[in-house]
Amino acid sequence: MVGVLIRMKLAVLRHSTSDSKMALSGLGWSTGICLAVTTVILAFLDFSQPRMLMDVLAVTFALWALGWIVGPIFAGEPALNGEHFHRQPIPRRTLAMGLLAAAMVAVTTAITVLAFGAMTAFAARLSWQAVVVSVPAVVLLLLLVVLLSRVVTLLFRALSRSRAGGAITATVTAAIVSLCSFSWVLIIGIYLLLEYGFPPAFSTVVRALPSSWGLLAVEAAGRGDWPWAVGPLVALAVLVAALFATWSALLGPQRLARPVVRGSSAREAVRRRRLFRGDVGVICLKELRTWWRDPMRTQSIVLGPAFAVITALFPLIFDFTAAFPFVGAAGALMAAATCANLYAQDGTALWLTLTVPGKEKADVRARQLAWLIVFGPLTLLLTLAGSLVHGDPALVPWALAGNLAALGGGSGLLIWASVAVPVPGPDPHKSKNSPMDHGDVTGQSFLMFFLVALAMCPALGVAWAGHAAESPVLLWASLPVALLTGVLSHVLLGSVAARMLRDKGPELLHLMRSGAPTSTAPSEEEAGKSPFETMSAARQTLLWTAMAVGIVGLLPQGLVPLGIKLSGSPDKVWFLALHVSGPWQWPVIVVMVLIGAAGFWAAYWLYRAEKSRTAQAAA
Repeated sequence: MVGVLIRMKLAVLRHSTSDSKMALSGLGWSTGICLAVTTVILAFLDFSQPRMLMDVLAVTFALWALGWIVGPIFAGEPALNGEHFHRQPIPRRTLAMGLLAAAMVAVTTAITVLAFGAMTAFAARLSWQAVVVSVPAVVLLLLLVVLLSRVVTLLFRALSRSRAGGAITATVTAAIVSLCSFSWVLIIGIYLLLEYGFPPAFSTVVRALPSSWGLLAVEAAGRGDWPWAVGPLVALAVLVAALFATWSALLGPQRLARPVVRGSSAREAVRRRRLFRGDVGVICLKELRTWWRDPMRTQSIVLGPAFAVITALFPLIFDFTAAFPFVGAAGALMAAATCANLYAQDGTALWLTLTVPGKEKADVRARQLAWLIVFGPLTLLLTLAGSLVHGDPALVPWALAGNLAALGGGSGLLIWASVAVPVPGPDPHKSKNSPMDHGDVTGQSFLMFFLVALAMCPALGVAWAGHAAESPVLLWASLPVALLTGVLSHVLLGSVAARMLRDKGPELLHLMRSGAPTSTAPSEEEAGKSPFETMSAARQTLLWTAMAVGIVGLLPQGLVPLGIKLSGSPDKVWFLALHVSGPWQWPVIVVMVLIGAAGFWAAYWLYRAEKSRTAQAAA
């Protein structure tokens, strides 16, 4: 059974891997190998604090375990899972053993073994007895992270179609995106911790985690304390056995009842009819109910604010709070970037709108209004709370102008993108468990991020002019400019989207149904594939490199030092602009912003070029 499942997994991977997946996998493997080698190197370092090495390895192993827990949730469905065999007469324990062996045959497993080799390197610095103990400790730790990954994935799938599961998914996604974008802050924080040591309470907690039990056993063996050397290994083995038993019990189809949706009372229904009148009001009410009930919409509601809040928490390592007033603006910006696929999210339900001619404009306006009702009060409340936490009123006009411009610009741009560049995915009733198994909206989200940020520039430019001229009137004039920009975007782009929906509605419906434009046959090889799937591995690498340059140049080396200078903080941290002489700081910031914008534009150009090539080849 084990051999059969391993060969089956390899065959599935061999026939389902595209160039885009290979490019992303190669990038991930290279990053993983670098991190694994770094983990091993840590075991050979000497620290000023006596127990620092143990704490550093404990934190590192905890991060590896966290990666195993979070990674499979967002990597899509595994090559083999229990549902593939639920009609086969195979005992669950036997099936679990085979699937566990198949899961071990992976590049990620080999990289993790290399990283956990740091435990053996740490043991070699203690004694040969510690080296002997480290061997079963590494094996048990590897089994722990693999089984923990499988159990958490199954439990996540059980929650995936509920609103609570959508909120959890969005929060974890926001944390990952924020960590990838601003990991440089954590690097600086780790440097400070290495210099001054971990707090005792933190050290105790991290050593108590199961990922540190092998280290405790190795350390005890090194000092000859055999009860403490054997005890953690036994506890780790018991935990591994319990996880294996849990996984065996959870294998198979998960048939969970859907939550009951209760209707409104008669009084509440009358009140809502008074508030939501006409075509726009009725459709807006329908949209608001969808925002409240659909787990995918719940992810969109939580993702933007969660990203903004988590990102603002990183600079607290340096006691820097100037990012808090901009939490609302950042939340609105991310909300617009992640909600720009509204029509495709509803799938073939678009036919309900198309069968009532003349209602396209009402549908577009209602969706814009519903989005503003959901995110307007939420982001403005975040701006108010962030300003109160920071306590400096000088940043309030900046934060309000950015928030209003992002809301207005986002409400127009997202509805335009929903019609102009939709990304088809499965219908809501066929939704998968992993966020990565829906439509690939990466290119659409980056495009929206860039366009909404561009829509915020006029208002922020007026604010910058008022700050430079030391004119409070001009500084506060950024608010009317933000309102004007937002209203123009809302009205004009909404009208464009309504006209496109009226003229190209049948083509959009065909795209939602088949995943392919009407000009191509569904049987063609590249029909329905996104440019990320048809792009060559070399162009994929170039695109992601340009994206990385855009993120680093625009955010940590451009906008963040801009905020630090405007706040008057003397901290230089590691930003290039703040380390040059005073007269050159502003030009360096401008250059970094331009480099970041050029990186985003290059990535977008590559995406559009591949999309045009695919369309021409299919024509």
